[in-house]
Amino acid sequence: MKFNKLFKNFGKKQDEKTLEGYFVDAICEYENAEYKDAVKHFKLITQAFPEHPFAYLYLARSFIELKLFEEAIDALFSHLNVDPTSVEALIYLGLTYYECGEMERATERYQQALSLRNESVLVRENLAITRLATGELSVALDDLVALHEDRPDDLNIVELLVLTLGKLGKWEAAKQYVNKLKSNGLAANFD
Repeated sequence: MKFNKLFKNFGKKQDEKTLEGYFVDAICEYENAEYKDAVKHFKLITQAFPEHPFAYLYLARSFIELKLFEEAIDALFSHLNVDPTSVEALIYLGLTYYECGEMERATERYQQALSLRNESVLVRENLAITRLATGELSVALDDLVALHEDRPDDLNIVELLVLTLGKLGKWEAAKQYVNKLKSNGLAANFD
């Protein structure tokens, strides 16, 4: 494969454009769910070009798909060494810590991502989910209400809102959200 040629020539004069071509090939492996191959090739790219802005991120994503969470965490921290303000890496760290059952660390990473990009709905939603998992229902409810105000037609957020209200025993409030969706023709999932 092309990657073998890359490392035979590495150390002579390495051309970043050529390396980008290899990166695109590795992305295709990732997109085709060839995660083991993608891991191997993203590792080679990070060795050849440790400052590559996305190689560590895709390496981590490949590890996550393979459920190799510790390796994913290492790759995400390597990415953050290259790009300390990477909200995407912080989101993946939060997700990875969540998968490992480390809710406090997941929450910390989501909050760090929010400090960099406060308007990120994905981060806010994941933070609310983490808070639900840790039993911080009232805080999660506040987060979800604010998200719902920003995105009133987002069924995922409404579903989480209804779930949270139910866990808090606030059935009437949950029914109000469902009825509001039904009146807008959006509540087929809630019948």
